[in-house]
Amino acid sequence: MTDETVQAPLGGVITKVERQARAKQRYNVYLDDVFAFSVHEDLMVKYRLLKGTMIEPEEYGRILTEEERHRAYLSAIRLLSSRLRSEYEIRERLKQKEFEPEVIGHVTTRLRTEGYLDDALFAEMLTKQRSESQKKGRHWIKQELQQKGIPKEHISAALEQVNEDDETEAAYQLASKRYRKSWEEDPLKARRKLAGFLQRRGYSGSVVSRVMARMPHSKGNEDWHESSEENDFD
Repeated sequence: MTDETVQAPLGGVITKVERQARAKQRYNVYLDDVFAFSVHEDLMVKYRLLKGTMIEPEEYGRILTEEERHRAYLSAIRLLSSRLRSEYEIRERLKQKEFEPEVIGHVTTRLRTEGYLDDALFAEMLTKQRSESQKKGRHWIKQELQQKGIPKEHISAALEQVNEDDETEAAYQLASKRYRKSWEEDPLKARRKLAGFLQRRGYSGSVVSRVMARMPHSKGNEDWHESSEENDFD
């Protein structure tokens, strides 16, 4: 059986350049009338990939390497445009897209240099958002930062911005909102549920104890504080 597959050349003269129909910023490049590779328009300009240009094998290799890096970079930028991400998250997503380790390393280094990846800042902002807007405790936040691959030193620095008084107030607001009705109906039953709920939210035993001490022990009027939740990191 004859193999009719045409082998892409490793160099030659550009005989045709055509824009892709579905990706307007990408072009197909033909060497000696055979499709050789597709490339983003940024690299088209950089390497002056015009019809009639001679591409040597060495340059051909450089173009393909840079194209792969550029593709991975744009993929990472798209991920970062939706929300902040840790370096670990970006590495894992690029790995899922089957980029090579060398490419992933190059891209993450570039993103750090350009300020798009900053695990210290990421940890600080996530901690602030989780503790203030979502009323999550230090234990919850620490576990989430660990899952996102944040280095220990950045986790410790980020958690230092959360003090126990702020945690207690946040936990109290959350408890007031969630258990207001049940507390007015049966304080004893609500007290048992509340302790477990706050622990599951990541609050320490000392914070839970302080909140419980502020809650009414019997039916009666109480100044209940409202709270809201937002999520910018999911």
